[in-house]
Order: sequence, then C-alpha cells, then structure tokens
Amino acid sequence: MRILDMSNDAALDNVILCLRIHEAKELYDLIGILLESNDFNRHEHVNDASYEHEFTVLLYDEQQTDLYNERMKKLILDDV
Repeated sequence: MRILDMSNDAALDNVILCLRIHEAKELYDLIGILLESNDFNRHEHVNDASYEHEFTVLLYDEQQTDLYNERMKKLILDDV
C-alpha cells in the first residue's frame, strides 16, 4: 500500500478515511472495476458531493513501474 498526499507531495503512512455510505459504495464498486480490469494503468476517483475532497485508487505492481511517472515510481518503489 502506498499513500501520496498530492497537496504536499509527501508519502503518508497512517491516515483515517471517513466516508459517507454512498461514498463507501462508490469505492466498493470502483475497486471491483479495478480488480476485474486487472489494468495497472487504470485509476479511479472518489469525490464527495461538492468535489472539495477526492482520492484516487489504482492497482500497482512493483515489477511494472514503467507505466508511471517518476513521482509515482518513487512512491511505489521507495515509499517516499
């Protein structure tokens, strides 16, 4: 698992994710889509109703980092 704080360009290791029921259902559905597609180049976004808060989910494989930009490679491989 890797978590990137896009606003501060920093890896995080401990977060709390608070979701409303409809947001949790959306995340659940999107994870199903990601798992079914098995596409390491795909990502999905979950937003709140006002689009003020967002997180992005994706699948990754340390052996396939050529799919990502340099920042994401550093996050995946070095967790920084």
